[in-house]
Amino acid sequence: MTDYYDAKYLRAAIRKITPARLFFRNRFFAESMTYPTKTVTFEYAKNTRALLPFSDEHMPSPAVKRNPYQAMTFTAPLISGSRTITADTLNMKLFGESPYNSGISFEERAEELALRDLMELTDALYRQEEYMCARLKQDGKITVEGEAVTGEIDYGFTQIENVTGANKWAATYDLLGFLTKKARELRKNGINPDMLIVGHDASEALCANEGVLKLRNDQFVDIPAPDSLEDGVTFVCTLRAPGLYLNVYEYDEYYTGKDGTLQPLIDPKTAILQSSREQNMMLHGAVIHIDQRTGGYVSEMSEYVPYVVTHEDPPVRKLIVSSRSLPMPQDIESWITLKNVI
Repeated sequence: MTDYYDAKYLRAAIRKITPARLFFRNRFFAESMTYPTKTVTFEYAKNTRALLPFSDEHMPSPAVKRNPYQAMTFTAPLISGSRTITADTLNMKLFGESPYNSGISFEERAEELALRDLMELTDALYRQEEYMCARLKQDGKITVEGEAVTGEIDYGFTQIENVTGANKWAATYDLLGFLTKKARELRKNGINPDMLIVGHDASEALCANEGVLKLRNDQFVDIPAPDSLEDGVTFVCTLRAPGLYLNVYEYDEYYTGKDGTLQPLIDPKTAILQSSREQNMMLHGAVIHIDQRTGGYVSEMSEYVPYVVTHEDPPVRKLIVSSRSLPMPQDIESWITLKNVI
């Protein structure tokens, strides 16, 4: 019989789990890199966009400065959760199992429970990564809060604008002109934005804007019927104006907050202007745990580390899934976050 708690099986099972609704994580942080330590390094190089100078053929070639870069080292936060199985747990029927004469043996129930626990723990881990990516895109930093854990990972992002009264996205506001101005600011950084990701309140304000509606009749803006896409994303419209070409997407995914209520991953009144070609990375530090077979400490250089802790008296088995994940932006000046747009 297969040992469903064997580390090799657990890793193989994680690779087969298909996470749901990970728009930021899968679209913009798809690449990953693992480190042999719990610390990871974030490096950011800025292109100076210099011109190679003209030179006299009888003189030495002028020296050209190399593009500078910055390096910051962070301790990747530990993300970890566990499920415990006891004899009492296995004496209870599983969700969906027939309450009478189900025909499932004690051992089969243990195997099924292991798979379900692994799937739910891994799904929660993926959601935490999506939350971190979403906060990075909106705040430029990640707040780490947990049991006996507090901290903040600040990437030094400065392109956040809290929209004030004069620039609120009212029906009569020159929204196309505002977005064109912001797009030109990004082009100065070498980024050609073609994507606007909005919360649901910002989406409604954009679609009700008089300038947007007028341009629709002139075929500069396309507002189709609602079309749901993968990962909780809805395509809103395409904005086309001189100096501006944007596909607008509304992201409506939620997570369960500390108070047990559903919270939106992207703030309803927030908009993120960026390029659809943006490619960042997920960095993964090493996870240290005890190998139950040898009793010694092991350091695993892996994206996700499942392992089992077993006690014989009383008989308890704990399944743990851990990771030291941290999103890394490739270019900290490659997007603009607009907050409180209405």
